[in-house]
Amino acid sequence: MTADDGYDDFERHVRETLADATGYACEKQYEVGKSGNRWKVDCVLLDDHDLRKGYVEVKETSRSSNRSTYINHMRRAYAEMGDFRQFDAPKAVVVADKWDTGGTDWDAMMDSIDCMLVDIEEIDRFVAELDG
Repeated sequence: MTADDGYDDFERHVRETLADATGYACEKQYEVGKSGNRWKVDCVLLDDHDLRKGYVEVKETSRSSNRSTYINHMRRAYAEMGDFRQFDAPKAVVVADKWDTGGTDWDAMMDSIDCMLVDIEEIDRFVAELDG
């Protein structure tokens, strides 16, 4: 994140944005994936009955991040969200700014595990999946 992005805490901003847009609670909590691993998911969207409505991993990477940091964040997000691929709830990785690192199509990679890659300006695409 850069100082002029206007977010003190990008992860909290994403949780608040999703809560406001959906009416769901957005909690950072541990969840067990298909592999049996426990992951600390940045935002688990929960309805009034605590049913999981979506999973979101937030990565505070932007153009000011170096290329290797962005790649490492995307790989970790892919591993985490891939472990939830069997769950019947939309998944997304939200970044401050999507960018091409060359050689990897991150959108296609996330799509292969039924997960969206969106930047903060595209978050409404993920919200539409939740309502759909």
